[in-house]
Amino acid sequence: MNRRLLRQAAGPLGVVVVALVCWAAAGWLADRMVRQEFETALAAQRQVMRSVVDNMAEVVASDLAMSRAIPATMAETRVVQQALTGAAHYAASSDSTELARRKALQGVPALAGIDRFLHDAQGFSGLDAIWLVNANGICIASSNALERISYVGVDMRARAYLNDTLLGAFSEAYGVGTTSGEPGIFVAAPAYDDGLLVGAVVAKVGIARLRHWVAHPDTFVADNNGVIIMAHDSALEGRALPSSHVAEMNAVDRVSTYLRERFAPLDLRPASQAALNEAPWIPRADAAQMVELPGQRAPALYEQRGGLNSGLSAHLVDPVNAWSELIANHRRDRLLIFLTLAGTAALAAVISVSWVRERRLHHASRDLAGQLQAANALLAAEARHDALTGALSRRYFLDLLRREIDTAYAAGKPLCMAIADLDYFKQINDRFGHPAGDRALQHFVQTCRAELRADDAVGRLGGEEFGILLPSTSLATGLVVLDRLREQVGKRVCVELPEEASVSVSIGVTELAAAQDQPERLMSRADLALYMAKAAGRDRCEAMTAEGVVPPRAAAPTW
Repeated sequence: MNRRLLRQAAGPLGVVVVALVCWAAAGWLADRMVRQEFETALAAQRQVMRSVVDNMAEVVASDLAMSRAIPATMAETRVVQQALTGAAHYAASSDSTELARRKALQGVPALAGIDRFLHDAQGFSGLDAIWLVNANGICIASSNALERISYVGVDMRARAYLNDTLLGAFSEAYGVGTTSGEPGIFVAAPAYDDGLLVGAVVAKVGIARLRHWVAHPDTFVADNNGVIIMAHDSALEGRALPSSHVAEMNAVDRVSTYLRERFAPLDLRPASQAALNEAPWIPRADAAQMVELPGQRAPALYEQRGGLNSGLSAHLVDPVNAWSELIANHRRDRLLIFLTLAGTAALAAVISVSWVRERRLHHASRDLAGQLQAANALLAAEARHDALTGALSRRYFLDLLRREIDTAYAAGKPLCMAIADLDYFKQINDRFGHPAGDRALQHFVQTCRAELRADDAVGRLGGEEFGILLPSTSLATGLVVLDRLREQVGKRVCVELPEEASVSVSIGVTELAAAQDQPERLMSRADLALYMAKAAGRDRCEAMTAEGVVPPRAAAPTW
């Protein structure tokens, strides 16, 4: 009787034991299968994220390098140094008001000329504002001097970005304008006259001009205090990163920099435990790298790049794209494997499904690899050449400029750098249409290829502005060559342009200094020379030496 009861109990118990063993084995196999799929998807997503953040960091560094060049170059000009020296006696005191100082400063004829110079330079450079501050912290001249809200006469000693500069150091920082209330990047360069610090040249680039930094979804930029100054999702702007320095600042400094005292923290939390609770099969090393933001259903990956030579940092929080699908795949796989192990018929069916699924995964991985390879090739081509004109892209041209400077110094040879700008380009677009404008740009690049040497380089800096590199060429020779190029641009017939559409170009050229010249200074001098060419009536070439002097025109050998 007891044996019969044991046999009767052994049947159901055996089924339960086998079912439990099959279920455990199915779980183990499903973990391995979906883990491989997870790691493949995660590796592909990480590669794309690194490319996005690296490209974002390069754009930030490139834009800020161009912004630094303007005040740094202006601080070295004699007219700015003399203006700061002449206004050195203006200072804030108990018996002087901002309005009185502004009225007195605007009554100085020399400073009125400086105001006009700063206004023209601001409009030409694309900066939001440029102003001069004497050693006492008083703004003596500004690009907005004639506007209703003017910086002239304002005591700027409380500006955080100006403290180091008035002690002789170049500074750059994010802040919110006390007068305008608009956020931006402030760049301040010290100015010296006969070795004495006489003040600073300050420029502001508004955040609105830099929105292309966060064009990719889920990206944001933070300053050196850990405050998010720009984000693709504007709801994140003004929040503080975890453990950011802004929490350690005193209230006065926070208000001075951001015009606000409190900052809501960015609730960026580690998601490793939550991810393991939902998907215990993922590797712990991968789970440790996951974060989560409020409102996100899936854990996310986090990439950042700091050290952009500005205190800014680029960030990307990207939810794991395949998370929900992988969770569903794991549940499905476990059930399928369990059914496979339950019987021979189910085993054959599930093996077929698994084989098809593995083939699909293989094809998907191969297709993904092919897409990544094609995307990388396309990005490399777009990074090197401008799609419309065939000229070098801005980024590649700037990299080439740095290499040519190093080569010129190493070989002891001269180097000329020019910036060319098509005259009245907007009128061509407005009158004949954008296709005609495109042909005008292509006509200029084709003329450059016909008139310049194979070793010379032409890059599109933006819009109708081009950069030209002439290796092993002196300033006098470069001026002759570029003047010849300018003439050929107007003389050459472009059959695809209307007969009444005339194309002309203004060119500014400069030379490499004897030692320790920087790309930003070289481009800034070429920009100033181009400005002189535009101011002198357009359709002409102007030159500026490494010392910032306009050389006399003389005959020179050419090639």
